[in-house]
Amino acid sequence: MTALQDILTVKMPDSRSVINHCKDDYHENFGFQWNKFNKLQLDSYNGSNESEERFFTQNYLKPEDLKNKNVLEVGAGCGRFTEILLKYKANVIAVDYSSAIHANYENHFQDTNINNLICIQADVFDMPLKKYSFDIVLCYGVIQHTGRNEDCLNTLCEYLNGNGILLVDIYSNSIRHYNPWVYMIRPFFSRIKNYESQMNFVQKFVDLVFPIQLKILTLLHNKTNFLKYLRYLINRSPNSVYGINLFLDNKISIEHAKEWSVMDTFDGWMPNHDDPVSKKEWKRLVSKISEIYSLKIDLNKVCGQGYCSQLSKIP
Repeated sequence: MTALQDILTVKMPDSRSVINHCKDDYHENFGFQWNKFNKLQLDSYNGSNESEERFFTQNYLKPEDLKNKNVLEVGAGCGRFTEILLKYKANVIAVDYSSAIHANYENHFQDTNINNLICIQADVFDMPLKKYSFDIVLCYGVIQHTGRNEDCLNTLCEYLNGNGILLVDIYSNSIRHYNPWVYMIRPFFSRIKNYESQMNFVQKFVDLVFPIQLKILTLLHNKTNFLKYLRYLINRSPNSVYGINLFLDNKISIEHAKEWSVMDTFDGWMPNHDDPVSKKEWKRLVSKISEIYSLKIDLNKVCGQGYCSQLSKIP
């Protein structure tokens, strides 16, 4: 823990707890979401390897590459990737703007022997950390929600040490990834008075459509030819069917699949910011930071809901 404490620019609390360095609750919608579904995405809870698989398919790292590395995880949420980093013995500072970081803390500090994790609630643009201090800076599923894609990438680069590796991704606005439903729903959804009422609305909607979607996707599972286009349309439903697909791939239970649908639907309908980019724009952003910060582009590809990249410092 001492090595991680040396990176902080604020005093570590006397008792092990979340460091609060946040001035407002602007993104507390995410805090509500991740405290409600605080364990669902953890591989250790849902019985899958979905989070670990996603992590390692979005970069060229191997488990042994994480051991004893100082990792800054920005937008850590309740800790789906924090769990993977700790599993492979990384030293982690996990940061999130929202109270989701408290779920992360509770998920991982149940083990009193944990001494390689610090949880901080802070804005990516105002983190109480020394710059140029990390072997790996990780930011998955976050950049598009900051409202400042380019500024966020620049900020992340400033925390890399001389041999540092940057791991980032962003949502795409391509036809393959774009779901127009969520953007049509958000203006109306935002009028619902509070997060609990919003969640109740999502729950009722999923209760209604989930059984129908499950039947259709079961019939279409692994089908090819023109049927794959019908599957594509169902996958672009107003609500998320990602959990159903995980269930059909024998990764999670049907109960977890439905929870995942509720969680991801809420996640899609309620963001304050969501700024997906084109492949051309992402390439421009990645190329620009590579030039400014002397980074080599190791990986830049389509993955998940958009594009992911790995960049490393040029010695």
